[in-house]
Amino acid sequence: MNKLVVAAICVSFLVSCNAQQTSSNKKGSTTNRKVADMQAGKDYLILKRFRVIDKQGFNEPIEVSSFVLPANWQVNSDVRWNATNKCIPEMVQASLSATSPDGEYELMLLPATQFDWSDDPVYLDAMQRGFNLHSCHIAPPLDAAGYIRKVLSPNINAQVQSANIINELQQLMDAGANQQTQLARQGGNNAYSFRGSAAEGLLQFNDGKQGLAFCTIMQTIVTLGGTQGQMANTFQCYAAMRIVIKYKSGNEAAARKIMSTFFSSTRLNPTWFNGVQQFFSQVTSNAQGQIWKHTQEIRAVQQQMSNNIVRSWEAKSDASTAAYSKDTDGFGQYLRGVTNWTDADGNKVELTSGYSNAWSKGDGSYLVSNNPAFDPNVELGDTQTWNRMKQ
Repeated sequence: MNKLVVAAICVSFLVSCNAQQTSSNKKGSTTNRKVADMQAGKDYLILKRFRVIDKQGFNEPIEVSSFVLPANWQVNSDVRWNATNKCIPEMVQASLSATSPDGEYELMLLPATQFDWSDDPVYLDAMQRGFNLHSCHIAPPLDAAGYIRKVLSPNINAQVQSANIINELQQLMDAGANQQTQLARQGGNNAYSFRGSAAEGLLQFNDGKQGLAFCTIMQTIVTLGGTQGQMANTFQCYAAMRIVIKYKSGNEAAARKIMSTFFSSTRLNPTWFNGVQQFFSQVTSNAQGQIWKHTQEIRAVQQQMSNNIVRSWEAKSDASTAAYSKDTDGFGQYLRGVTNWTDADGNKVELTSGYSNAWSKGDGSYLVSNNPAFDPNVELGDTQTWNRMKQ
């Protein structure tokens, strides 16, 4: 049985050995026994807010983001800076891996990347030879579903059973791309247009496990006069989101709940985000050549749009993140595996669905159960108080 995200099962009513016992005594003994027999992972689930820390990019460690997963998972994260990387999105790389205690679930967040292309053969040859110093990986343009099929799955040794654009999120990506295209037009950059896509893939691994892959691609298309007298297009495809969850065959529904909780609970630290933006602004100011500067502008737009897919921060009140907090829980809403809860301070959080009771405490931990008589303050004996949450 899946110990992580299945709905809590109440322990069966026990038959009293004393046939002469009153009905009220029967009810009291049943409730007490039910509470005493509650088992972690089966009858209640403890969730924890994990935090990603950047130890390299600033004078002191700073929190990058946070997210909620089952508290007993093993989580490892890494943030690396490489200011000399010619591929701008790869100058700052964040990655994450998380595994359940029984090894039945593995979550992988791969760093953002970019691949470039041109339909001008002369310019493409220059890119392939490395003469274009700002180019990233050279590969034909793909949408998110095509990227899962042709790039992501081979890199993790998986076969694709299906890969399709997510219609609900495609509308979001289209709206963002249209907005950025219009902003470019208003700024006099008529050569620029944008095209976005969001997709989900169903994977099969050689060890018998299955997986779900989630990906977003934002294409920047620059249309200018080519080297042979015709109009030519240059493509920059920014893969902002590349997330895979691997699970034991038959546990897809539970895996979707895990991912829904992960997506919906993710918060981005605006202080870190603004610091990264300032770093790229400095790169732009020191750059030589107008093409390089345009590349920096494109990267800034793509980075902002990629962050529209996650929430803005735990408090969600910082003015600097307000611009990209709209529609941030798109993937969580799409997966529909969470329930909205509010703590005693009025803060809202989405937790794994299927439970009728929820508790929180100040360290970012949550507990969900289906037994209204279960009180974690009594049963768990924690030194820090659990507070009941409201739907």
